[in-house]
Amino acid sequence: MPPGVYDKGPRPGRPRITMPSPALKFDQHGSGWMAYPGPGSLLRAFYKFPLLLHRLGLGPILFRLFRMLVLTTRGRKSGRPRHTMLEHTWHNGRAYITPGWGDRTLWYQNVLADPAVTVQRGSATYGAVAVRVLDNGELGDLYGVMAGKSPVWKQYLASWGVEDTLDDYLAKKDRLVVLRLEPRSGAPLPPLRADLIWLWLIVAGVIALDVLLH
Repeated sequence: MPPGVYDKGPRPGRPRITMPSPALKFDQHGSGWMAYPGPGSLLRAFYKFPLLLHRLGLGPILFRLFRMLVLTTRGRKSGRPRHTMLEHTWHNGRAYITPGWGDRTLWYQNVLADPAVTVQRGSATYGAVAVRVLDNGELGDLYGVMAGKSPVWKQYLASWGVEDTLDDYLAKKDRLVVLRLEPRSGAPLPPLRADLIWLWLIVAGVIALDVLLH
């Protein structure tokens, strides 16, 4: 695929890849940071705020300090690129992400319709396919890496009725969704650009003017 050119959808003769979602039979009971961020809620605005910081050119800092990456999915209804900033786990050369609200998570609904995504991690941008992890060996390794790393780890597990032990984590793996982002050639969707970085020039100009006037 030529640089700067992205897929607009499935090509003739090449059906879109789909990833079935095992039915989640457990009703999540989230509270605090794990409460579902409904439309117009402050919590939803809070989760979208890091995208603004990325557009201001602070993406590399968010990656280094908070293990944040930008996931670009194809909107299941609009077909347009949809950007989400997520905390992730890096293990064996792969990024792993988790939709905190399971099937209710909007970006995960997009992934279920089309698992081909674009990933921005630090200074790297690459295409990937999201694959759900169900193997006990891989999940066990991930538990050892992920456990306690996120500030909402225990709240996340509790919202799904899972105890913070390896045995319970594996026994109730159908309640939890863990996705491995398997790299592929070519980015299927345009990445999120740092298109607001010019605002820093205005900020610097205002500060300089204030210094000169005082």
